[in-house]
Amino acid sequence: MVSIFTKIIDGEIPSHRVYEDDSTFAFLDINPRSPGHTLVVPKREVDYLFDLPPADYDALWRAAAAVADGIKQATGCSRVLVVVVGFEVPHAHVHLIPAEGLEDFPFPPPIPQTPEQLAATATAIAARLEIAYDPAVALIVVDVQNDFADPSGSLAVPGGAEIIPLINTEIERAGAAGATIVYTQDWHPPSTPHFAKDGGVWPVHCVEDTWGSELHPHLEVVPDAVFTRKGSGGEDGYSGFTMRNPSEEGEETSTGLEQVLRERGIERVVIAGIATDYCVKETSLDAVRLGFATIVLGAAIRAVDLQPGDGERSVAAMRAAGIELR
Repeated sequence: MVSIFTKIIDGEIPSHRVYEDDSTFAFLDINPRSPGHTLVVPKREVDYLFDLPPADYDALWRAAAAVADGIKQATGCSRVLVVVVGFEVPHAHVHLIPAEGLEDFPFPPPIPQTPEQLAATATAIAARLEIAYDPAVALIVVDVQNDFADPSGSLAVPGGAEIIPLINTEIERAGAAGATIVYTQDWHPPSTPHFAKDGGVWPVHCVEDTWGSELHPHLEVVPDAVFTRKGSGGEDGYSGFTMRNPSEEGEETSTGLEQVLRERGIERVVIAGIATDYCVKETSLDAVRLGFATIVLGAAIRAVDLQPGDGERSVAAMRAAGIELR
């Protein structure tokens, strides 16, 4: 059954429209909690907000941010409250409500909770957010090497070192569950078209058998892991799965990682490391293209941001490809 919101979007029911783009429609609530109360609705008719495809979900919140700014300017309110209820109409939507303080919104009354009850609830929620590792899962740790993760590295990525404790926790959990752990490394010769001095765009980095190419000393390295080195023949080695031959435009060769994972019966991969906008993105896109269910740990990646916003655009591209960001 077509929802009332779809009929509004299609013009079958009149509305006070305030915004529209390819994915999203916003209009005033006819029973407002305050003047300017607006509903922001995805054009795709989905009942539950978190069931929206990644591209529509991202578009909805970008639209909500733009509309909220317009509401604030138009009404002069102190804040715009963001409310997602979802029970009123079976079509996902966001309420944007101008407000001057919490007294303008009726929160449910507080309930008594002991510290033990709070701890139990927190544990239950956290457990459901953790990755479920098992022998059919591979944790791929991408390029956590000195030249990228150490502040003195030749291509140091901002915040590269701070994700290492998070990655170590995942390595411990994955290992305990019998998952495969993979470490990828850039492994370049002293001269390669990859480097600016030889016609590329990057400073010299991760030259084979140098300090810069070594895995960061704070990274937990397990002895029975799979180690994949890329770029050793001068290739552009962004992905842990494939490399591009610099001498033949567009030709790709395998690093051998896919075969190793197939032989181990791997069905799902979890990816963390450096850098979001290059090696993490390309490894993730290759993984999902090859048929692996793919999760990227959003808190355990960092971007180069050669151009401002490269990291955010890369995350959007991964989501659009069906990769789950946790």
